[in-house]
Amino acid sequence: MAEQAKKDMKHILQLTKEARRIFLNSFDTLMSDCDGVLWNFTGPIPGVDKALQLLRGDGKKLAFISNNGMRTMEEYQKKFHALGIDALEEEIVHPALTTVHYLKSIHMRDAVYCIGTEVFKDYLRKAGFKVLDGPKERFPDSREANQVRVYTDYFEQHGPKVGAVVVDIDVNLSLQNLMKAKCYLERDPNCVFIAGATDYIIPLDSSMDVIGPGYFIDILERSTGRKPLVLGKPGKALAQVVLKQFQITDPKRVLFVGDMMPQDMGFGTRCGFQKLLMLSGGTPKDTLLAQNDPDQLPNYYADSFADFIELYNENMHIEE
Repeated sequence: MAEQAKKDMKHILQLTKEARRIFLNSFDTLMSDCDGVLWNFTGPIPGVDKALQLLRGDGKKLAFISNNGMRTMEEYQKKFHALGIDALEEEIVHPALTTVHYLKSIHMRDAVYCIGTEVFKDYLRKAGFKVLDGPKERFPDSREANQVRVYTDYFEQHGPKVGAVVVDIDVNLSLQNLMKAKCYLERDPNCVFIAGATDYIIPLDSSMDVIGPGYFIDILERSTGRKPLVLGKPGKALAQVVLKQFQITDPKRVLFVGDMMPQDMGFGTRCGFQKLLMLSGGTPKDTLLAQNDPDQLPNYYADSFADFIELYNENMHIEE
C-alpha cells in the first residue's frame, strides 16, 4: 500500500501541463502549517509571499494551522501581514486557543497544571483558568546517593485541585515538571491529560532542529498509563474542531500543506484532505522516500511555496 502511494506521489513541477491545471482546480481551500512552510525560525522562505497572493487572487480560501504556541495571535498576524496576507484571527488555528475552547466546553473549574511557554499560559489565564506551573527553583545537589527522595513531597496533596494537565512546548522543561504532571495524573483518574504540539523535532531550518515535546509526552504516557487528548496536529480532537470551524463539507476540495509527515500529513489523512509536503522545513527528500506509513505520505510534494509561482505563471500562459 505504501509502495503504491509512493508511486502515485508527484512533485508538483513534474506534473504534465494538463495535470498541473487539474491540480490547481482540484481544491477551493488551502490550509497550511506555518513554521518550515511559510517561514523558518531563522528567517523567511523566498517566494512564499507572492505564492500566497497568487493563491488568494485565484479565489482560494486560505487558513493556517500551527502547532506552535510560542507566538501570540498578534505576532502571527504581523508575520502574515509581512507576507502581504491580512489573516483574520478566525483563519488561524492556535494551539493555546484550541485548548481554551476545549476546557471551556467541558466546564473546567479546577486548576490547570501547564507545561508550556508563558504565551501559552497567558492565554489560559486570560480565559479565566487558574494556572499552575513550575517549580522553577533548582533542587540542591548535595552529592547524596539517594537524591531522588526529594520527590516524595510531590506525591502529597498540596494546594488547589488540578483538573487538567496540559503539555506543550516548554524550553525550560525539567524532570521536576514531568514529576508534577505525573503525580497530578496518577492522583486523580478524572484529571484530563491534554497534549498540544506532539512534534518530536522542531526544525529551526533545514540544517538545525530542537528536541520537541513529543518525547516528553511519551514519557508521561508510559509512566502513568494515560493517553492524552491531542489538541495539536495530528489529533482527532483538532480534526473535529477544524472541520467544524471552517465548515468543511467536501474534504477532498481542501489541500493541506505542511513540512512534517507525522503531524501534517497525518493530520491531512485524518481529515480526508489532499496533502502536499513542503521540503523547505523538517523533512528532507530522502526521509520522505523512506517513509512506509501510507497515512504519513503526501499526494504531492514541492521544494517550497515558490513552486506555486511557476505553476500559476504557466497556467496563466496556457489560458492566454
